[in-house]
Amino acid sequence: MLTTCVNLRVGTFWDSNTHHYARCALGDSIDRLARLKQQVVVSESYVLQHADLDDEALVPPPIMPPR
Repeated sequence: MLTTCVNLRVGTFWDSNTHHYARCALGDSIDRLARLKQQVVVSESYVLQHADLDDEALVPPPIMPPR
């Protein structure tokens, strides 16, 4: 069984013939990076909003860089 990204779409390029190619529904690499940055900002603000910053035992999970 093969799986692909749910955002994979068929793009169309018109010249003398019609050509089809795989493209990402999220955009090009710059658009995808901007989307990822926005998700990180939202996630960080949520964590900061709900974290008890006075707790000295509070340590970030291993996936998050230390502050």
